[in-house]
Amino acid sequence: MPSKVLIVDDDKTTREGLAELLEESGYETSAVGTFEEATRLLRSAPPDLLIADVRLGPFNGLQLVISSPKPVPAIIITGFADPVLESDARRRGADYVLKPVSPSKLLELVAQKIASATPGFGIPRRWERKQIVGGLPANVADEPARIIDISYGGVRFEISRKNEGSLPSAFNITLPSVSVPAKLVWKNLIGDQLWMCGAMLSQETPEWYGIVDAI
Repeated sequence: MPSKVLIVDDDKTTREGLAELLEESGYETSAVGTFEEATRLLRSAPPDLLIADVRLGPFNGLQLVISSPKPVPAIIITGFADPVLESDARRRGADYVLKPVSPSKLLELVAQKIASATPGFGIPRRWERKQIVGGLPANVADEPARIIDISYGGVRFEISRKNEGSLPSAFNITLPSVSVPAKLVWKNLIGDQLWMCGAMLSQETPEWYGIVDAI
C-alpha cells in the first residue's frame, strides 16, 4: 500500500505541482488549500506525512502539526526565513524547508521522513503513540533527555549529543519509577547538538504500561 501524503498550500499551482510530483513517485496524495480542510483530513484520514506551507490565511502550517490528533511527520515549506518558526518546527520534529527546493531533494526528504517514522523498515506501529505536551524529563544512556511522545512499545525523545557517533544503538530509558532497555530505531539532527530520536523497547513492563496509561 502506498504511503499517504497530505499537501496543504493555498496556492493552487503549487499544491497541484507537488501532488503530481509525489504521485509520479508512487505516493497517494490529498491536496487542499485551507487550514480547515487540512484539519478535517488529519482527523478523518491521518496521512503518513504532512507537507504544509507556512502561510495559510490567518493560520500557519506548523499549527497543523501542533493540533493534529495524532503525531504526524511533517515538512513545513516557506519562501521566508524565520529562525524562531524554524526552531519551533524542528523542536516538534518537523523539517523546515526554504523555497525553492529541487524535486529530487524534496523526494529524498519525503522518503526519509516516512521511513524514520515507521520502525522496522515499513512495519506498521503496534501501539498508538501519545504526545506529551512540554516533554517528559528522562535519562537515556545515563544522560538527560526529554520524551516527546510515548507508547507501550517505544518513545520519541530529544537528547543533546556532540556527535552522531556518541549515540549508542542500545541503552536504558530511565524515569523516576522505572528503567527499561531500548534500541535506537532512527535519529535526526535538529540543532547544533540536539538530536530527535526514535526508540523501541527491548522489554515491555507493567510499570512502563502504567506510565503510558497515566499520560
